[in-house]
Amino acid sequence: MGRINVDHVEPGMVLASDLIHSNGRFLLGRGVILDPPRLRILKIWGVQSVEVEGSSDEIKSLLEDRIDPSILQTAEDWTKRRFSRSNLEHPFLQELFHICAVRKAREIIQTPEGMEPSLDSVPVTQPDSNVTPVCSMGPIELETLVDEEPRLASLPTIFMEISEAIGDPRSSSVHIANVISKDTSLSAKLLKIVNSAFYNFPYKIDTISRAVTIIGSRQLSSLALGASVLRSFQGIPEDLVDMESFWKHSITCGISARMIASFKNIPNTERLFVAGLLHDIGRIILYQRVPDLMSGILLQAKETHRFLRSMEAEALGVDHAHVGGMLLKKWKFPLAMEQAVAYHHDPLKSPHFLEASILYLSDILANALEMGTSGDCLVSPLIPEVWDSLGLEKEAFTQIVQLIERQVEEIIHHFFDQR
Repeated sequence: MGRINVDHVEPGMVLASDLIHSNGRFLLGRGVILDPPRLRILKIWGVQSVEVEGSSDEIKSLLEDRIDPSILQTAEDWTKRRFSRSNLEHPFLQELFHICAVRKAREIIQTPEGMEPSLDSVPVTQPDSNVTPVCSMGPIELETLVDEEPRLASLPTIFMEISEAIGDPRSSSVHIANVISKDTSLSAKLLKIVNSAFYNFPYKIDTISRAVTIIGSRQLSSLALGASVLRSFQGIPEDLVDMESFWKHSITCGISARMIASFKNIPNTERLFVAGLLHDIGRIILYQRVPDLMSGILLQAKETHRFLRSMEAEALGVDHAHVGGMLLKKWKFPLAMEQAVAYHHDPLKSPHFLEASILYLSDILANALEMGTSGDCLVSPLIPEVWDSLGLEKEAFTQIVQLIERQVEEIIHHFFDQR
């Protein structure tokens, strides 16, 4: 059997397991044939995905057979350009390429006629030897780059209080719940997240103390830290980057990291979510501190088919990952989270290899799915040693992608809801 998005269910497919609503209500039983009236009801109920009978390969083949071959070819051409710097001989990237091509084909089908994506927006491969070096500012001190950004000179008081409570071994779950509850806006945001598809609890959680009991104080505190940090970045001018797209990419990376951590049975998966949420935060610093240089890098990276991080390093002596790591160090984030962000493009060098590897793979996944962007339009090559060390099955990512699609828009809404 396989889990698929309700929008992709074809009439005649059969439920492979009982369907239970998030509030615990029984909806449909195993073996029910999903005819058009039942599919309409599923959408009215807000069901996002279902388990249907058949192997994953059979379901995949059935869905692809419904796509016009010319549309699928256009989608594959688009996807090939974005993956042109990736090692597509690797089984995981082959699976990811396939997933992305089918997603792009469905996106084309759902767009108005004549609005197919232009391949001109994805650069054509060009040898590095033809690249003109970007104007360099020379090496720059990380501390200077971070400390002189006035917008980030201080974080909300609640952030510091939560950090202190987490770091105090004498803090009880009741104390941490009381600290978080002092900020009514933050508390409301967290309760919306706790009651969303992010957790998919079958019953409503209506107090922070209850959330701490069910989820755990450190897990909820991690989410609180991430939510409070995001407040400092709302209202940033969008001269260089679409901030809505930036945060969509970041949240996609965070959700991916959390899911991979769950597959690996890593405790407190929320800390991986927050690490993913903040993994590209150093790029915001660069957009703010050296906007003219970053504008030139963005343009030249697109024209010359290069990765932004390598051009950042050439121009400044550091890339956005290490800037982000320094910022988290300044904010006194846990060392593992700080180093996961600093080495999310080069996990083999990280003292906290597991966390950095999960973030690295999640970033590849988020970029490939085109769910937002922090500036890059290319999918990075995969380091085989990192993939092997995580011990994941490539087929698991079909399920992860479906879960990501279900959660991203809802989590974005809750994180950036101003109420």
